[in-house]
Amino acid sequence: MTADWWLEFFDDEYAFLYSAALTPERTEREVAGAVAILRLMPGQRVLDLCCADGRHAVALQRRGMRVAGVDASAQLLRRASQRAVRVLGDAPGPALIRADVRALPVRRAFDAALLLFSSIGYGTDADTEAMFAAARGALIEGGQMLVECAHRDLHVRRSGPSHEAREWTEIGGVRVLTERRLDPVAGVESAVFRWGSPEVARHFRQRLYTPTELLPMLARAGFQDARVYGDYDRRAFCIDAPFLLVHARAR
Repeated sequence: MTADWWLEFFDDEYAFLYSAALTPERTEREVAGAVAILRLMPGQRVLDLCCADGRHAVALQRRGMRVAGVDASAQLLRRASQRAVRVLGDAPGPALIRADVRALPVRRAFDAALLLFSSIGYGTDADTEAMFAAARGALIEGGQMLVECAHRDLHVRRSGPSHEAREWTEIGGVRVLTERRLDPVAGVESAVFRWGSPEVARHFRQRLYTPTELLPMLARAGFQDARVYGDYDRRAFCIDAPFLLVHARAR
């Protein structure tokens, strides 16, 4: 895999692979949780980073926030625009910007920034820190940041002694084979998705973080007062928590 493999991974086929998991109910739960954690109010300016097909951005716009969604994928941004029309009709949709999240084209303009659905860890640790620093640069003083990602502890526990897994799932009538491997020392999970005839194979790699690693990275990027949760209901984080959420404020 090349260093920038993710530039090709996040496209229409990515949308297919995750379509069964990303239900409207899940999106509503995540958006409601984010709104509660950040205490967002209608009219506030929210930056949805790595917004993909806009499922969070559109839902937040529908709740009255002024949202900008940023993603590097033209295909997923096209899907986000289509979602906005379906959900919002003639009402204004979120602003959709194609850009590298490590170098955002906005400064000191937003009340809150979101990095949801494990949008970090696809490159190096330096890339992750650059994303945090860019998000900080886009926030007003005292602005808020919410990061949600898969975490290393849970994945290590689930991977078993071999740290490998192989499973079949059905997505929209298509059988998909997923082969996963976890390196517990590096904290990196690799996966290969295979489906179709002739076979399509998509490769995936993600660095999985612990709170111990993320908090110093956020501090170096200009955030403070970080709080860590295990889910969108603000439960305490623990080794079996389904997610790792970090809520922090810009210094």
